[in-house]
Amino acid sequence: MKLIYNRYFPFGKFFATNIFGIVFCRSDKGRLSETDVNHEYIHTLQQREMLFLGFTLWYVVEWLWRYARCRNFMKAYHDLYFEREAYKMESDLEYRQHRRHFEWWYMFVRRGTLLHELGMFIGDLVAFVKKDFLWSKYLYALLLVTLVIVGQVAFNVYGILIEPSYDDGTSMLFIPIVYISMYFLVLVPTLAMHGELWRLRYWQVWLFPVVLLTIDGAGQGFYGYMQWAEALGTYAKDRLYLQLVGSFLFRSVFIVLMLCLFRKLTEGQFGLYGLKRSGKYLRVYALIYLMLLPLFLWTSFTPQFLDYYPKMNIAFFDGALGWERWQLIGLFEVCYANDFLGVESMFRGAMIIGLARWLGCRAVLPMALTYMCIHLGKPDLELCSSVLGGYILGILAWRTRHLWGGIIIHLGIAMFFEAVGILRLLL
Repeated sequence: MKLIYNRYFPFGKFFATNIFGIVFCRSDKGRLSETDVNHEYIHTLQQREMLFLGFTLWYVVEWLWRYARCRNFMKAYHDLYFEREAYKMESDLEYRQHRRHFEWWYMFVRRGTLLHELGMFIGDLVAFVKKDFLWSKYLYALLLVTLVIVGQVAFNVYGILIEPSYDDGTSMLFIPIVYISMYFLVLVPTLAMHGELWRLRYWQVWLFPVVLLTIDGAGQGFYGYMQWAEALGTYAKDRLYLQLVGSFLFRSVFIVLMLCLFRKLTEGQFGLYGLKRSGKYLRVYALIYLMLLPLFLWTSFTPQFLDYYPKMNIAFFDGALGWERWQLIGLFEVCYANDFLGVESMFRGAMIIGLARWLGCRAVLPMALTYMCIHLGKPDLELCSSVLGGYILGILAWRTRHLWGGIIIHLGIAMFFEAVGILRLLL
């Protein structure tokens, strides 16, 4: 921690302020005492454990909330959790030696409250990043992500490389190769950067991702349902509707086969891959989803999303199979939702919870970049957000050993876009 004395900052009655571990002190108000230095050092520890920006965001939001309640600037300041810890423990000059991470949280936030759960949620994210972070590793991952996104946005890699494979019948082979290549292109170099190449001695680290991604990619590349729809559909509209339903239904079948095989290979050690009874962070996931709804609403009216959603274009499929609208929408949305359950079980379940036994937290980043690849061909904003979203959901699956967060947020987003798109067509 560095002290910088000056005559102007901080303003007003304050003697010192700590910004990212640098303490600015008013020289015209004297020198900091040992107690004052200890107070600021406690703030530095708080900032470090919240990765500085998290501390700043929390500090500002909490102060605004408290000020709105009491309408008193200094009372709101003294009531802040960060300040309460610092003032309470500033006289204990040995405190920094034995302080627990997030001690301010344990001291003042009541257990069982949503605020307490939110703090533990943030703590889990921060703890993971500290455990897994390596500059070279994340810069390398950022380079790969940039290459993929630029390639798709600027050159339409999906349309040039992947889409033609559906026409020539090689999609069931080509798509798994893309997924497997990305996975090991991330896994092997990042393990080397951590000095953990010894993990590659486990045959499971090689076999399971190859098997999982082969079956998942083959499911995405499978087009046999096209011929079945042609045989079953009386009219063109019927056939197209059956093909649309089949595109999600049969990928789910492949995922079920994959998970059954994985369960057999691992002798059932991982249960239902995270689909277990657990309420950890469910309220936080719901809160995050509600907070993001305005962003989803705005996004749903952007040109790319208007072209891509809803998947179930009721204006086109109206009357297919001689069914009512609610029947057509209901069947499709059930198959569509089932596909998302399968994706979560695959990427956050089998590839995180399942492989954690051999890869530990190193399983998350390769999964996140591979997960990005399944979004090629989708709207650019969805492709970009899939990296961060997949990474965060992967961290939470690894920490909590359940998938309900991913299901709530991922499925909730998809159903929201579908609902907005269908309402826009019907109204």
